[in-house]
Order: sequence, then structure tokens, then C-alpha cells
Amino acid sequence: MKRLIPMNWSCLCAMVAFTITLASCSSDLEDVGSGTSILEVSASLIAPVQAKSVLTENRFTGNLNFTSGYIWVSAVEFDGTLDRGTSINRRVERASRIDFMSGEGVPPIDDVIIPSGTYSYVNIEAELRDEDTQPAIVMEGTYTRTDGSSVPLRFEFNSGETFEAETEQTITLTEDATVIGKIVIDPYTWFTNVSAEMMDNANINANGVLLITGEFNEDIYDLVSDGLDESTESEFIN
Repeated sequence: MKRLIPMNWSCLCAMVAFTITLASCSSDLEDVGSGTSILEVSASLIAPVQAKSVLTENRFTGNLNFTSGYIWVSAVEFDGTLDRGTSINRRVERASRIDFMSGEGVPPIDDVIIPSGTYSYVNIEAELRDEDTQPAIVMEGTYTRTDGSSVPLRFEFNSGETFEAETEQTITLTEDATVIGKIVIDPYTWFTNVSAEMMDNANINANGVLLITGEFNEDIYDLVSDGLDESTESEFIN
């Protein structure tokens, strides 16, 4: 993830009718003239093994294991540059809750038309919903304390932000092909500034869960929120 951009406007309501804005769609398709492909937007969490085997000095030293969750977006924007220099932009305004484990959105974002060809640059931006108190990001799992005891963990993030996820991939799309643009989140990096001592001594709610929200364990929440712009990338699969 390259940056986290504050939003000062309300996102669209969840599960409402959608609008797809194709920026100069007809003109750029005519200019490229190589057919079209379909972009499908997905999301996932990086696996704990991957997180702890790469750049471990920049990741939380405690024992976290996230096993479920979702990201709830109100809009997704695709930017790409074809190798011939043509810039492509597509924006989809649709409230979609994307499950981190299955990668599936409800409703899905699987019908974005983009020109076929070889892209030297691709980027996905996802705007989080913030219309009410429902969290835009939820991650659940377990935390194992330094004494060996474990506790269920739930993290909730509720703020209208824009995640920008870039990739260094060069992708080639043939006509009528479908490419999956996956937003890959590394939550373990989010906890970089949180000490094991803070997690060990965190408050537990009435349900026995180590809950981290803007109103519960706020000190941990603030540190985690500060790390949100450090660990999101995009991966394109075709």
C-alpha cells in the first residue's frame, strides 16, 4: 500500500443500485482497438507464514493469526497504462463486502470492461464505506500471549479512507480474458508499532474477545490505524 487518503464525504449506501463510470470508455477502446477484457475485483489477507518470513523486522513480534474477515468498499477505481502509452481509467461505484478468505464480494465487482493488451502499470484504489457505525474492515483470529495463553481477537476499522494498491507486475490480457485484481492486505505489518506487552494487557470484552476498535482498546487501535498505509498491494491474476 502506498498511501492512505482521508475522505471528507460520505460513501454510498451498502447494497444499493450501482453505477459504473467508464472514463472516456468508448474513445479509449477505439484508440486501442485490440478488443476488451473483464476485470474482477477481489481481496485477501497475506498468510501468517508469508508475513513472518518476509521482512520480519517490520512486523509485529507477537503471535497473531487472522483467520477471517472482510473489507467493505463503496467504490473501486482501476488505473492502468498500456505499453503503447494509452492511459486507462475505470471507476465502479458499488457497495460490496468482499470476504478475505473466499475473495468473493457481495454483490460482486466482476464486470469492469477494460481494453485488452499489455499493461506496463496497473493500480487499484478502494474507497471504504463510512455511512454508519458498521465497520469497513473486520479481521478475526487469535492472539497468543507471551505466557502461552490465547484469546480470540477481533479488529474493526470504521473510517472512510481510500486504499491505493499498486503492483510492479506487467500484465498481458488477451481479448475476452478475465483478470482478477486482488487487493492483498498484510495486517501483521499494521501491528508493527504495537508491543507484545500492550497486547498481553489489552482489555477483554464481555464475550471474552480481545476487541480492538475506536472505542475499545483505543491505544492499540490508534497505533494499528497509523500502520494501515504500509502494507497493501495489488496482485493481478489471469
